[in-house]
Amino acid sequence: MLILYHHRVLTFIILLLHLTLAAADNEVCNEDHEGTQNNNFYAWSNIDYPLLNALFPNLNRLQIAWETHPLLSRVSFTQQKQDTQPLDNKQIIPTIQHNRELISQLKLINNQHQGEDPLLSLLSVDDTALILTQPDMNHGNEYKLLKKIIIQDGPEKGEEYNGMLPGTQYSLQDILQHFHYGAFSLIINKVEQRWRPITNFARQLEHELGAVEVNVNLYMTPEVVSEKDRTNEDKKNGDVREGFEAHWDWMDVIIVQLSGMKRWSVAREASIYLSSKDQKRKPTLKELKHVQRYDDFTLCPGDILYIPRGSIHNASTIDFDHLQESNSDLDSCPPYPNDALDRRVGPSLHLTFGLLESNDATIETLLHYALDAYYESSHNEIAVSASTCSSLNSHGVAVGHDIRWSSVFHHIIAEVARRAHICDHILQTNREPSSTDNCNEGTGILRKSVPLMLDDINVSSQQYLNLKQTYISGLDVFVSSAKLAKTETFIQTHLLKPPPDDDALIFHYPSYSQDDVIICPEALNGLPGDIFIHQLKSFNQYAIEQFDKAFASLNNWGKQRRQEDRLQQRISLDRVGQ
Repeated sequence: MLILYHHRVLTFIILLLHLTLAAADNEVCNEDHEGTQNNNFYAWSNIDYPLLNALFPNLNRLQIAWETHPLLSRVSFTQQKQDTQPLDNKQIIPTIQHNRELISQLKLINNQHQGEDPLLSLLSVDDTALILTQPDMNHGNEYKLLKKIIIQDGPEKGEEYNGMLPGTQYSLQDILQHFHYGAFSLIINKVEQRWRPITNFARQLEHELGAVEVNVNLYMTPEVVSEKDRTNEDKKNGDVREGFEAHWDWMDVIIVQLSGMKRWSVAREASIYLSSKDQKRKPTLKELKHVQRYDDFTLCPGDILYIPRGSIHNASTIDFDHLQESNSDLDSCPPYPNDALDRRVGPSLHLTFGLLESNDATIETLLHYALDAYYESSHNEIAVSASTCSSLNSHGVAVGHDIRWSSVFHHIIAEVARRAHICDHILQTNREPSSTDNCNEGTGILRKSVPLMLDDINVSSQQYLNLKQTYISGLDVFVSSAKLAKTETFIQTHLLKPPPDDDALIFHYPSYSQDDVIICPEALNGLPGDIFIHQLKSFNQYAIEQFDKAFASLNNWGKQRRQEDRLQQRISLDRVGQ
């Protein structure tokens, strides 16, 4: 049972840093990553990025992993070691070690007790009880009680689902009852708006990564009692506690294990390469059966895990007493030195930091902004007249709709960016990639994230120049891939008849709305080919010359978005007394 007590409110000193990012080399999707740098415009240095360096020492390894493959950073209590697992090991997750003392030296918390770990002090199991008693905590929105359900028979046998308790209001006592005796996991959304130490930690990540926004969710899963100590109620709940079905996220995530232990299973490659939000879906049983995974491993208190978007993963608590007997490095959780409370014991508590720059600021977004600028500077002619494109209004009267070239090309950009990537095809055919597979970038380059320069745009920096070159490469891919017929199919499939659980497409473009959807996509195939090619070539030439304008537009939007997010955080923190 949780012991409730009033835990002191921790506060952070926000580090003020200059954002200096530089370029990396070419991305590799399925080949050996050793010594290869991912072309993601990040070249972190230990001096300019103290938090990232504390979490992932030898930042070159994080740079290589970024948007490509997972990376585990294990806590160390001795002199720091470097790479503990080579990147070319297909079975063991790439692993480095970080030193507890390096994090302590950051002085991120200004009132921590001597000897207290500043990372693990972000939040305790008991602090979650305080959050649950804050105002406006509604089940189903602000928090959820979930457990994984596996269908046992019928046509969906073997399918996994998230089972959530009904209702919107639960007392703290009821929550604890469901948690401890019902084996339900607890998820609290947007804790950066409810717990100031986490707010400041997330803001530091935003600053160092050039992210639009970092959202933080809390996940707490009950421990599995050792077999010899189990009650009859424990035995009913089985040997595993899982809150979530196997899934992938539509944003890159950094996971911080705060207390307890959790067993993880993570795919070696993404199921949807750099998945966008609207590409997220439930994995099929076939995909789950054939996904290539690393060997399972245990996250210990203080461990950090990076997972790129699109990579299937799931986590659970199990009987770790039995697991510890294996003495495997993947499952070894040494006790914290001078730790009065064994942090390995009790429920598993971790934070997931979701990096929204990976979906809200991409090469695709830059192309949309460039397209806006192009049609602002030239006549935005009608591509399809209202006489050939109409729909019925609420009164059953046919109303014509003019379709302009700007709308046509916004949809083409969105289609190309979401086109099935060769890496996806390889994974979905359930075979290992071969040396003949061309798994580099392709249309997936349009889904790569763009770090913002919210403090100052330095057009002469190497980072900026490399970003521009990748943008031009993405533009080349777009021009060579643009097809009116594919765009027609895309609109019919994803916009006119979207699946019930499909998120509305935003195209990574803030100005797009459902009102912009082309309601008669079949008309696109009737467009004169010579005019289409002329428009395409003209836009291409303009976009090459106007990268600065496109990036400035994206950057200004990012500033506004961050200001709005910070304002919402301040309002929420004040409301809950943080």
